[in-house]
Amino acid sequence: MKLLVCDDDISTIDVIQSQLDCKQLGISTILRAYNGQMAKDIVDKEEPELILCDIDMPISNGIEVLEYVYNRNKDIEFSFLTCYEKFEYAQKAIQYGVTSYLTKPFDLEEVKVCIQRMIANVEKKKTADSLKAQSQYDSLLSSVLRQACDGILGTNKDIVEAGLRINGIDFHADSKWRIVFTCADMTDAIRKTWNKDLLIFTSSRLHDEAILGYIGSAHTVVNSDDRFMWNFCFVNGTPNDKELEEKSQKLIDFTQRYMSMSPVVLISEPFEFYEASDVVCRLYDQMRKIRYFSGRIFFEKEDINYEINDDVILNENQILWYLKKKDEAGYREYINNVLNNIDGSQEKLDQIRKELVNIFVTHFRDNGMSSNQIFMNPEVMAADEKATSSRKNLEEYANLLFSIQQSKLQEAIDSEDIIVRARKFIEENFRENIDRNDVAAVTFVTPNYLSKIFKNKMNMNLREYINQLRIEEAKRLLISTSMSISEIASNVGYYNISYFSTVFHKLVGVSPFDWRNNGESEDEDQ
Repeated sequence: MKLLVCDDDISTIDVIQSQLDCKQLGISTILRAYNGQMAKDIVDKEEPELILCDIDMPISNGIEVLEYVYNRNKDIEFSFLTCYEKFEYAQKAIQYGVTSYLTKPFDLEEVKVCIQRMIANVEKKKTADSLKAQSQYDSLLSSVLRQACDGILGTNKDIVEAGLRINGIDFHADSKWRIVFTCADMTDAIRKTWNKDLLIFTSSRLHDEAILGYIGSAHTVVNSDDRFMWNFCFVNGTPNDKELEEKSQKLIDFTQRYMSMSPVVLISEPFEFYEASDVVCRLYDQMRKIRYFSGRIFFEKEDINYEINDDVILNENQILWYLKKKDEAGYREYINNVLNNIDGSQEKLDQIRKELVNIFVTHFRDNGMSSNQIFMNPEVMAADEKATSSRKNLEEYANLLFSIQQSKLQEAIDSEDIIVRARKFIEENFRENIDRNDVAAVTFVTPNYLSKIFKNKMNMNLREYINQLRIEEAKRLLISTSMSISEIASNVGYYNISYFSTVFHKLVGVSPFDWRNNGESEDEDQ
């Protein structure tokens, strides 16, 4: 690291150069300048990381050197060592982010501490820049891998290669890859209070760490619907089957233990990157047939037996028919017969419990309702905990699901109109950080269903309606109060003033500042 000492008093530079232990501080070179212009020339030629500078010097003073460095975006730590204690000098130092402002006669230990502080700031910036660069590359790589999955890059080798070069990606279209593809049913995890977005984020990072040993989520592409989550973890190179199988098993074990999910894993054969979209399509087709084999690992090259009907105990269509017809007696008899014809092991009981949960989730989704209304019920949660301990407990759990499902369905049908409830909730809570999931939760429907019917009936989406209420309130506060624009933005639910200003201008046609001034002028005229 280079230190430039600039002072027209040569003895000052001599003392610093001779008395400081440069090696201990991590300074490789001390550069000398005796006036401001000489310092500027050295800055351009040598690019020092640290500058210790006097203020009052011939030709060009220290303030001018500081402004020179600042205006050219030189990433240099700057400190003053001067006889002057004038306020305007200190003010300039603060304005331009000077590390220290030391006055002569100086104490050498004080100078040493100052230099250590400057060095620490340089290291901190380097670390931050490195992390920022890595984050940017991760985001770019993640985007390219998603494009590969979605088929946007195509399968023409030359075109894919050109796309990689344009995006600054450091591998080639013919580089070798493998994909560890997982599919997991999220039903139990979400039922046990996992937030879906957090679940997806965590799963993505977990795949990168477990399969690649990478802390981040650059190599895993995630897709999901209301029930299943699919992760495509791209592995560069051609690791052997055993290595990938061992890592996949650790992933399964961790996911089962801490996330209430039991993914099935399908590992691809090696392929060249430009073939990725074709490979993904092939894997999707295979996974569709084996997704119920939770906790198991398959290889694409295997001749997999896809006959899974023997592994399914409950007849989904039969149960859905009972639910639709509200035939509780028929449903109870069916469940009782099933339980009497199994071996009663905890494994079988747990399988039936999971199948029941999946069937009820499907039913709620198909009827535009949120399954949280049943599975977050304390009575259901308590029954679920002991459901697999005996046939009797599982039967009670199954009957409870039917009873509460029928009650909630009727409650939704008999209650006031969904749109009315949604509008009432929004009008009472628009100042809070709410989204469509919050609104859906109080209207007993799924977010997608709510968005659809709200758009159809209101001719605007939920976000537009929330913004409309917020901006109307902001307009009133701008005219009737002396609150700052930032305070008003926060008061009506915007925690980013730039976004608030953008939305305000879009809906009103002028900025919040202009609206307040125009409003005040109109009041004065009246």
